[in-house]
Amino acid sequence: MDMEKYHLDARANADIDDLVRELTRGSASVHDAAFHRKAAVLAHELPRDLREALVGFRLTEPSGGFLLSGIRIGDGIGPTPGHWHQPEGEVSPTLREEAFFSLCAQLLGDPFGYATLHNGLLMHNIVPIKGHEKEQISSGSEELLEWHTEEAFHPYRSDYTALMCLRNPYGAPTTYAEISDLDIDEADVEILRRPLFAARPSGSHSAERNAYTTHLPEHRHARARESFDRIEELHRNPPAVSVLFGDDADPYLCVDPDCMTPLTEEADGALRRLCAEINRKIQDVALTPGDILFLDNYRAIHGRRPFKARFDGSDRWLKRMNITRDLRRSRARRLSADDRVVQ
Repeated sequence: MDMEKYHLDARANADIDDLVRELTRGSASVHDAAFHRKAAVLAHELPRDLREALVGFRLTEPSGGFLLSGIRIGDGIGPTPGHWHQPEGEVSPTLREEAFFSLCAQLLGDPFGYATLHNGLLMHNIVPIKGHEKEQISSGSEELLEWHTEEAFHPYRSDYTALMCLRNPYGAPTTYAEISDLDIDEADVEILRRPLFAARPSGSHSAERNAYTTHLPEHRHARARESFDRIEELHRNPPAVSVLFGDDADPYLCVDPDCMTPLTEEADGALRRLCAEINRKIQDVALTPGDILFLDNYRAIHGRRPFKARFDGSDRWLKRMNITRDLRRSRARRLSADDRVVQ
């Protein structure tokens, strides 16, 4: 099935720039709940055609991806950072682009973060990190980032994962496939619908990857430690989940082969055949500066092809957000109703 697409023209860019200026007036960070409250209001003033397109994507689920293109990227975004960490108190050089991204995201739901991922930041820098070249995480580069459902193990995984391209000089593609394109044998469907797959957290959700003891505010330290303890418990006792769920005729998909262990021989066979089918149908999507790819995390999987990072400030640079259609669902794991970090 073809991905949904929408291109912003010069007039739409100018109209959204007015909203961005209003949103960022007095705001230095997209990680504050107040910023997103304001963004949720201003999103109603985005160009109507864009609102209709994104709301249609959310409500009718026509495909697993929506590619928004044509966003102007400013000349002053600076070099690609060497790490995802963002120093507290500093105004981001990409605040305009992040605000633009946030406004569009509000039409699909509420951006949120995880205490155990990127120090609880709501918007992530996806950049190659020196020393991670051979690792199966988003900061790797020389290894294929295997396709997956985002945070497949997590009870509060996102409805949408969104990627905004700021820089991609060598055209390193994102990989993509969606459930509606897959031919799955009926016998395998029946097995994949049963909770026969142990789902473990990915390596990105470790205390070692999140220097939380030095970078989190004091009031979050104890809760962060509890969150990482919970991750360790999930490694020891991973929950058994199903790979397919939802409507019989039009199911949803949750799969991450690197972090899933089939619990029976028949489950192992069904998962292997599903993986082979996804590998047959996988597509490359080479994002260019000014593209936002909204991925339906219930219908599509994604990954990334390997590339050779330069580590000279010119490397591939994406912004990433996780978006939920129901923030209230995770209330027991957030510090307040307005807090957006799942502990």
